[in-house]
Amino acid sequence: MSAKRPDPAAQDDLPNSEHEPRSWRAALPFLIAFVLIIVVIAWIALSHLVRPSEERVSEDTKVQYVVNDLYSARNSLNYDLYRGAQCEANVASKGFPTAAQFADANRGPLERDGKIVVPEMDVEVTGSRAAVTVHEHRENTEDKKTTTDLTVVKQGEDWKVCAS
Repeated sequence: MSAKRPDPAAQDDLPNSEHEPRSWRAALPFLIAFVLIIVVIAWIALSHLVRPSEERVSEDTKVQYVVNDLYSARNSLNYDLYRGAQCEANVASKGFPTAAQFADANRGPLERDGKIVVPEMDVEVTGSRAAVTVHEHRENTEDKKTTTDLTVVKQGEDWKVCAS
């Protein structure tokens, strides 16, 4: 039988069991990464303060937002949202629906055919007016696709759907 003895030459290859204190240089890559993260976060925060997100949105997108509000109002029977998406001339017109008329006109199709789905809309902004073609269908009647042409006008800083 042979007994295994440690090889004295192999003992020199083992790391020293005594721990030497690390210098700050060992943490340098982590410090650099931390400083870079702080700089990036500060840059993002500063850009949001200097130019808020509302100002970074294009006019086309603002028009899409108001059209989306119009259809969301019809889907949720939210009269205030519907009224808020309309221009002053529409709201003041004699034929503008009351809250009850709005709910009655939208409740039936909503219950029967589901919510209105708008997969896409074409927007063309010209100054303070925009022409929007909305491609739409109901959830339960996807085969009955329709298009609706809307005129959207700018009133102050807001875009509103208008009859003319």
